[in-house]
Amino acid sequence: MAPQLRPAEPDRLSRDALFSMLRNERRREVINYLRDREGPVDLRELSEHVAAIENDCAPDEVTYKQRKRVQTALYQMHLPKLADRDIVDYDRRAGRVALADGAEACLAYLDAVTDRERVDWWRRYLVVAAAVTVPVALAAAGVPPFAAVPGLGYAVLASGLFAAVSVAQALDER
Repeated sequence: MAPQLRPAEPDRLSRDALFSMLRNERRREVINYLRDREGPVDLRELSEHVAAIENDCAPDEVTYKQRKRVQTALYQMHLPKLADRDIVDYDRRAGRVALADGAEACLAYLDAVTDRERVDWWRRYLVVAAAVTVPVALAAAGVPPFAAVPGLGYAVLASGLFAAVSVAQALDER
């Protein structure tokens, strides 16, 4: 009698494979968007949503070119990868996408830290740069009392401010 073959069980995502899937911001946005929807959504709607986030605008302000660029990447690369790992159900012909059973493994990681909660540290560094540049420019123009501060004073101020923001960022990202 021939041995019976068991149906193959879908591979569980290893932690590395899961992190690899979630490393891409577009894939994270796809999962976040789909988790708030009941049933499948149209690829165009999904693309418009992701393009709006990437271009920092409302979905109805997304241009055809912006949406098409995202839609092409989702269609050709991101959605097939997510579908291969059973994270989304993706019907290429119908252009419909929904969360699959494998998405459950992703949700805990997305809940832990979302990009929407992450601080845009570049903005803080820009504020520090402006806080140093303005008094230095005023000192260079000879405007009192800024002109009375020696260059070393501004160097100490700049390094202290940048060090403080760097430490805050390091602590935040731990």
